[in-house]
Amino acid sequence: MRRDRSSRAVRLAAAAAVATAPLVLLPGAAVAQEAPTWPQFQGGPGHPGALADGPEPPYRVRWTLPAPTGDALSGVVVAGDLAVSVGNEAVYGIDLASGTIEWRVARDGGPLSIPAIGAGPRGRILVFLDGPGPSDAGGASEGSPSPSTSPSPSAEPSPSAEPSGSPSTTGPGQSPTGPDEQPDVSALVAVSLADRTELWRTPLGETSRSGVTIEGTNAFVGDQGGTVYAVSLESGTITWSAEMDGRVDSPVAVADGQVVAVARNTDTAQVVVAAFDESTGERSWPAQAIQANSTAGTAPSAGGGSLFIGSADRRVRALDTENGTERWATLALSLFSPATSLAFDDDGVFAADIAGGLYRLDAADGGRRWSYQLNEVVLRSSPVVSGSSVLLGLGDGRLVAVDVASGHLVWESAPSAGLVGTIALSSDAVIAVKGGRDAGLIAFEHDPQGALVDVLSPTQLEGGTTLTRWALAAVIVFAVAFIPGVWATRRFGVVADGDPGDDGSDRGSEPGEGP
Repeated sequence: MRRDRSSRAVRLAAAAAVATAPLVLLPGAAVAQEAPTWPQFQGGPGHPGALADGPEPPYRVRWTLPAPTGDALSGVVVAGDLAVSVGNEAVYGIDLASGTIEWRVARDGGPLSIPAIGAGPRGRILVFLDGPGPSDAGGASEGSPSPSTSPSPSAEPSPSAEPSGSPSTTGPGQSPTGPDEQPDVSALVAVSLADRTELWRTPLGETSRSGVTIEGTNAFVGDQGGTVYAVSLESGTITWSAEMDGRVDSPVAVADGQVVAVARNTDTAQVVVAAFDESTGERSWPAQAIQANSTAGTAPSAGGGSLFIGSADRRVRALDTENGTERWATLALSLFSPATSLAFDDDGVFAADIAGGLYRLDAADGGRRWSYQLNEVVLRSSPVVSGSSVLLGLGDGRLVAVDVASGHLVWESAPSAGLVGTIALSSDAVIAVKGGRDAGLIAFEHDPQGALVDVLSPTQLEGGTTLTRWALAAVIVFAVAFIPGVWATRRFGVVADGDPGDDGSDRGSEPGEGP
């Protein structure tokens, strides 16, 4: 197991270096820039959800931060000793060590979604979604689409509209609305991370709740009208846009030169998966439509030539990012929340279904290496791999850690009011969205005085102890059911009143044989 963990750590470190390499230097940048630890949703543009040197369990609470305004905060991104979260009225810079709010950038409102940190020509920039205002924003926060329950047939491929592939004339500058008007659309906003100066603001065509993905020189978002955008980090100009059949309300994934997006069509109960060339926006392959009894399903994750997604038909799928063909599909026990994603490394894919089933699948063929049934709802937490453990937040307020190699539970926090949602990692902290009365954020750190456990999944037989207990239970049941009958037979005899005796006579019982 130790050798397995060591080799996994090397592979995860290499993957992290590749994922964050575009953040180090952009064309025209004056100096190299240190790569953030967790710069966007699931830690990178492909959403791998893994950090090789992330903190190991056991944990203790480092700090909690209730939302300063409103009733929630988004998941965080991490750069050095700074965590950044989006709230209803502002974007907050939070000291990672203490949980103190260091700065805030005003925001007009709109759905909460996860921001991203990228590299601009003169330093790191923070990109986030803003608006529309409270009167128009409506809906759930943190990129949580509402699944449909319309019945439909099994999965089949379906074409989708071609992307525009042409640059938009929309760029930085004033909104097309008047000075006293607020548009009914979201805007993508970039500010300098050093001094929070606004660099550009680009209105989109509709409300957006997808969150921001950054790769290379572009930021990528989707909106409720089904449009996917590539926006220049330097100028805010829309590099290209493409249309999909449904709402694009989860983070897009970028890997292997492809931009992969998931659209949810509630009219047809379809989840549509499409890929676009990262540079031009040209369609890479015909869109794939997955039909089930709802549009529930995860955000896409992509890397190493594969696209991973969990869908409403209870299957985790791997598609070839080059041509969209299905490599494998593995059945889970339940469907997947649309506010979650998968995690992956070179060897495995980690998925959590809505009923609390956590799975490690073989990345090559989808074979199930292990599963752990936590028997608690998973609504807003994606699995993340921190060192040698995979972490998951549950609806009952627990954070749990399962060993990557064995699939055994090794640590869990006490249940608490409010769910544990989206998780981000730094080298020494686990930062998660927290629900409940004081909803906001909660941060954990390694606890050197804490203790680990080793607990099998409730659905897994333990060769020695479990079978021994079953055998003992069977002996007890047999004893309770059979021995009293034998005793009664010997005590009261085998001949009932009115039954013939052994000799065929109708005699009653002899003295000593009955009452």
